Amino acid sequence: MLGSMRANKKNQTVIWIILGLLALGLIGFGGIGAGGGSIRSIGKVGNADISVDTYAQALNTAISNLSQQMGRTVTADEAQSFGIQSNVLQGLMITAALDNETENLGISIGDEVVREQLFSNRAFQGLDGNFDEESYNFALERSRLTPSEYDDILRKEAARGILQSSVIAGVKSQGTQTMALLAFDRETRDFTWAELTDTALDAPIQNPTDAQVQSQYEATPDAYTAPLTREITYAWLNPDMLADQVNIDEALIKESYELQSDRFNKPEKRSLERIVFGTVEEATTARNMLDGGSVTFDTLLADRGLTPADVDLGEVVRGGIHKDAADVVFAAEGTGVIGPVTSSLGPALFRINAILNADVTSFENARAEITGELSGEAGRRLVSDLIADIDDMLAAGATIEELAADTDMQLGTISFSAGTTTGIAAYDNFRTIANAAQKTDFPEINDLADGGIFAMRVDAINQPAVRPLADVKDQVVADWIRAETLRQLTVKAESLKLDIDAGASFGSLQANDEKAVGRAGYIENTPTDMLTKMFQLSPGKTAIAAGTNSVFIARLNQINTFDAETDENKTLATLVQQQLDSQVANDLLNAFSNALRDDAEVSINQQAITQINSQLTGGY
Repeated sequence: MLGSMRANKKNQTVIWIILGLLALGLIGFGGIGAGGGSIRSIGKVGNADISVDTYAQALNTAISNLSQQMGRTVTADEAQSFGIQSNVLQGLMITAALDNETENLGISIGDEVVREQLFSNRAFQGLDGNFDEESYNFALERSRLTPSEYDDILRKEAARGILQSSVIAGVKSQGTQTMALLAFDRETRDFTWAELTDTALDAPIQNPTDAQVQSQYEATPDAYTAPLTREITYAWLNPDMLADQVNIDEALIKESYELQSDRFNKPEKRSLERIVFGTVEEATTARNMLDGGSVTFDTLLADRGLTPADVDLGEVVRGGIHKDAADVVFAAEGTGVIGPVTSSLGPALFRINAILNADVTSFENARAEITGELSGEAGRRLVSDLIADIDDMLAAGATIEELAADTDMQLGTISFSAGTTTGIAAYDNFRTIANAAQKTDFPEINDLADGGIFAMRVDAINQPAVRPLADVKDQVVADWIRAETLRQLTVKAESLKLDIDAGASFGSLQANDEKAVGRAGYIENTPTDMLTKMFQLSPGKTAIAAGTNSVFIARLNQINTFDAETDENKTLATLVQQQLDSQVANDLLNAFSNALRDDAEVSINQQAITQINSQLTGGY
């Protein structure tokens, strides 16, 4: 079908997009050996095959995406624990089920539709906007696809689209749910509130009696219970401890500075956009129109069928554009349109959006920072060089104390519980290991985030226990006073509430008026349940909310309902309804797809899946 296609432009830049179906780097999975043969498929749903290449590409993409989200490479065990392999397989089975159903129903598209899709795909277009056969053939070759195979991919995708569209066609709510959601979410409250502190009491709270202290202590034992604590002896070493053993040569500091010119000597940059014209006359005409105010830079883009992304050059240094253009652009003292000037692609207008001045740090000013970095690196190497010897000492039975005595490691002890974050417990890895450590564990070397190391021994594990009253009496007294303060303030607030509900004002209290506060609103220094209670009251009624050391009283003044008739809210309602309709359509489509899969005959080649999983995740 495609043999007769010809494009006028050759040697255009190839754009690597084949609808996201196949990864170019996953060449070689299509012939996984199995008992002397070759496995081409990892399973079938009805008559629809799931190819080895398709599964391998989807799995690789899923793992790569997760690695990018986590900011590090995902391990094989993590990929397994997150269920990546299973999710990928289930997704491909759904796609195969849809392909099987389209075949059963006889849904297909003709050659002309395929041709239109190819010609409209920007991945295969040259700079003139026409189909470029050379780019098309080269892309298929690199993807190990023949034209007929790619045709088949387009046909299957289009057929699935027809089937899916028919399933969700007409899915549209009547708006009742939308308006109910908006009426709830966008309703606001006007109210007045005041805070009652201990100054509102008739007399200061007196210290509790011994009996009251005992009662407070017995009533809230959890507040005075010591957590599970590990008594740990440790030896540790970090690069800073070896600073006196590090001597950084001045020549090395100078060399490091010179090698980091991009860091310490950042050249001037300009954020640029560029429109290229066929002739100087066209560019001059466009500039005159700009100067005359009949067009803007953005309308010039639109008139030429360009988007901002098409003309955005990013942040450019002087050597990043044609010399003639650079001389003019970098001579400009402010932002705005420059040109016409000569560019590498012809006459052009440049728009300067921002000027980033050069940032130069002299060697003298950078010296201390570089020295610190080099010293840290040298210290980390010294620590690393000691690990093997320290491991040998531990294997020979050396104690933590002997490590500290015979090496540069420093001895320490810590009473460690889940909330300890001071000293060596400031390191995440120390806390992780200490939380799981047992008395029977053999000391071993572990890493710290700054390049340091440590080894620990658990001397004792103290189970949670209520601390003696004598040890926590000051805390018990403070807790009783706080509780008694809140009790008396609540009594006073209840009396005020009756008066305010009857129409009285807040009197001498400092009243604060709030207007149009939503359910998700936030009022600083007030308890969260105060706002919650405002949405449970009738206008004119009052609620009480206890804070940490004070009590709040609030009266609801007015309920502001959602006005569905304003232009802004009509637009909002339309957007919300579209989202709800989309969610319903997706749920319906998922249910339909799952039903197709469940009804079809499914066969899975676990041997092929295991081999691909091993080859792919084994590299992560």
